[in-house]
Amino acid sequence: MTDAPQPAAEDARAERLAALSALDTEADPLFDALARSAAIATGAPIALITLIDNERQWFKANIGFAGLRETPRDVAFCAQTILGPELMEVTDAGSDPRWAENPLVTGYPGIRFYAGMPLTLKDGVRVGALCILDRTPRKLNDEQRRVLAALAAAAVEALELRMLSLQRQAVQQRQRDDAVSGLEAAKAMAALLARTDRLMGAGRWSLDLDTKQVNWSDETCAVHDVPPGHRPPLTEAFNYYTPEARPKIELAVKAAMIDPHASWDMELPMLTAKGRQIWVRTIGFAQMQSAPARLVGVVQDISIRRRVVAALEASDRRFRKLFEFSLGLICTHDHEGVVLSVNPAAAASLGYSVGELLGRSLTDFIPPERHAAFHTYLLQLMTKDRHAGMLELIAKDGGRRVWQYQSVLDDQSEEPYVLGHALDITERYQQELRLWDEAIRDPLTKCFNRRYLDNLSGALASEAWGCIAIDLDHFKQINDQYGHQRGDEVLVAMARFLFSHARRDDPVVRLGGDEFLLLLRGADDEATARVAREIEADRASAPIGFTLGAASFGHGVSLFDGLGEADRRLYQRRAIDRAPSSGAADRVS
Repeated sequence: MTDAPQPAAEDARAERLAALSALDTEADPLFDALARSAAIATGAPIALITLIDNERQWFKANIGFAGLRETPRDVAFCAQTILGPELMEVTDAGSDPRWAENPLVTGYPGIRFYAGMPLTLKDGVRVGALCILDRTPRKLNDEQRRVLAALAAAAVEALELRMLSLQRQAVQQRQRDDAVSGLEAAKAMAALLARTDRLMGAGRWSLDLDTKQVNWSDETCAVHDVPPGHRPPLTEAFNYYTPEARPKIELAVKAAMIDPHASWDMELPMLTAKGRQIWVRTIGFAQMQSAPARLVGVVQDISIRRRVVAALEASDRRFRKLFEFSLGLICTHDHEGVVLSVNPAAAASLGYSVGELLGRSLTDFIPPERHAAFHTYLLQLMTKDRHAGMLELIAKDGGRRVWQYQSVLDDQSEEPYVLGHALDITERYQQELRLWDEAIRDPLTKCFNRRYLDNLSGALASEAWGCIAIDLDHFKQINDQYGHQRGDEVLVAMARFLFSHARRDDPVVRLGGDEFLLLLRGADDEATARVAREIEADRASAPIGFTLGAASFGHGVSLFDGLGEADRRLYQRRAIDRAPSSGAADRVS
């Protein structure tokens, strides 16, 4: 793609970004929590809080984009996001002409979906974005869009509050190190508090220590839901705080009245004049050098950030309870399949305690013939982030359990791990196998039937097979002379005779009536003819006379063609060597 257009007044925007003092700073748990909340709310594997500098996009928070702190601005999706005030959503970057050739789409991390909400400061300047990324095309719902907007607002609040704290620390440091005059300190603090009003919606307040008069800025009045210009008595100002918070603020104010070096920075609950329950951050300290002596500070509504933090804590609690008490089977393992955690339901499914499973490789519980498939599962998880399917496990009692699972890779921590959720479908799986077995077997002889043959035929042409078609001689006379019960007994005995000449994996099929088919896996013409001769040589053990025809197929020859050739040879043999019809029934053993 071409370079992204730059916003109007780019120089002023860059100046405002620099004033935040957030570029190239250490990771911050609050910003990481906001990005992680965006990932959780939208189910996205990657979430970022970005700041768009002159030539680069720098990550203040990075969840899931391992190993990177910044990218060039000319390839950054967020560089486009800051051009407007609304959420920018790219549902399929691979088919979008603006992004299809972008190296972040064609290479690592393979972006297909992007949604970014601009970080808009109080004065309208957009400095970056809160965004989510995914490797598959998708679309957000309205609730997810609202969550991203709220989290972006909280990120802006955190950036500006951080700037305020740094500026206050800088003023205090200058006061200590340079021994600035009281007048200069007052001017510096007044300028700081004025910027607070303008940028953050935080309100100024002051308390004259001689008259005990409280003064609120218009922004402070708005926080308390009172008209501009309201000047409350000190007791009224205290009474806006909830009963459990009021002693804390009263104690902090009294301490600052006595100790000129005392200050406070607290988050407390408040009830406004209109009955709104909010949380505020209140900051205050003494200004004893000026006349009159007073306390000054700021107050800011931080309800959105508190809700975000509370939501994260509640989410963590809910997950822990879900993990422990869920009837579903939940476990986590590392990239080698070592069990890191497992809930009681999953352990009980296998007949183990939780402690007996922790730290062991899942291959300890997977049948050896399934190990190769399990390693393929691990590889796909590391490359595609998620996997679903069925897993067969060996229980403590030696029995087999079947789990239907969905697993997802969580690479947001230093050590990536896999979170798996499963259902024990052993009984359902076994029932389905029983029903399927009943559907593909002849209920009388227990041989396979034509339905089995129809399902098998598509897979047979890729390897060599032999087929021996068997037709019983004069079977109708047995039914006519001895009855159908005797005829059924002959069919069952003939099936046993054919089973005795079949290997373990060679299917015996009853095609219908008195026709049977023996399929020989991996048999060419010579091997097929050898088995046919063995059956011919053992005629005396058969319950009735029969005629057979043998052929081979596979490697491009279909089962239909192979069976047709075996039938042709059977009827050719019968025409040449037909058994006498008289007395045929007497040959039934």
